[in-house]
Amino acid sequence: MTTMLEKPDVTESRSGRHPGLAVLSALNALAATGGAWGLASGALALGGLESRLPWESTLLGGLALFVVVAVPNSVLASLAWRGDRRTGPTAVATGLALVVWILIELAFLRELSFFHPLYLGVGLVMVWLGRRASR
Repeated sequence: MTTMLEKPDVTESRSGRHPGLAVLSALNALAATGGAWGLASGALALGGLESRLPWESTLLGGLALFVVVAVPNSVLASLAWRGDRRTGPTAVATGLALVVWILIELAFLRELSFFHPLYLGVGLVMVWLGRRASR
């Protein structure tokens, strides 16, 4: 029973759903899908950084971004919205995958942009929210 003095847990609604995590991961999936399309289609200019990609392939880079970032975030958004019991571990794994993706991207590109610290932060927030959801 909750007393009036207790602070409500804002990471989870009464239904067990995690709407904040669902929105965060859905937006991240949307951004990753856009980035993957931009890379694969050539619409996203990398300013000469293509030569630093494996096999100099923006198609492969776009496909990898879609598989490693967009798909797990889409799955997480669905689980979090429905209140599935697997939300916590999925959020931790998805957040760690995003952090690893950014670190590998930095190793290949050797260029820092505004998006690198932003998405490192997003990945760490997902890990944190996932651990909270697992309690």
